[in-house]
Amino acid sequence: MTAKQKNSLIIAAIVAGLLSLPMAWLTVQNARLSIPGGFGGTFPSMLGSMSFNVTGFNGSVTFLIKAPIWFIVGVAIAANVLQLLRNSPSVEIPKLAEWITAIVGVIWTTIPILLALGSGRVTPALGWLLGVFCAATPLVCLWLERGAYTPLTPRSGAPHVDLPDSPQDSEPGA
Repeated sequence: MTAKQKNSLIIAAIVAGLLSLPMAWLTVQNARLSIPGGFGGTFPSMLGSMSFNVTGFNGSVTFLIKAPIWFIVGVAIAANVLQLLRNSPSVEIPKLAEWITAIVGVIWTTIPILLALGSGRVTPALGWLLGVFCAATPLVCLWLERGAYTPLTPRSGAPHVDLPDSPQDSEPGA
């Protein structure tokens, strides 16, 4: 991946993170009102079941600590900004800070939401997908740069075939 492609991907991830904030992240279905000690079950049965949306502005995620979704998206956006700044000659960013922000963003956007999806009463919405894209992009960029996966160069020990550079190189007697 070239630097220009990487920067374009990171900018798209930042825009996706910002767009995810006002959008629905989850839709909670069949939510029931429970009033402890009151009304003998008459009031909740009049309301029936409800559905409501959780957005990036009104939702929060509890995973080790309780954090609002907008803060989690902010961490993911910060991880993307660190990726943009890493090639700047005027800024030196510790590698550990890049990895920590990228990992925290991915963990806090994926694991709690996947656990909520497992309850069967929650369906994901577009905001969550945009948030996951925003959070996963810096981690993918770090992983690709680390050299764990480079599709254009062979890995050591892998079979390698040298191909001619031009058709003239492959002609016999040339």
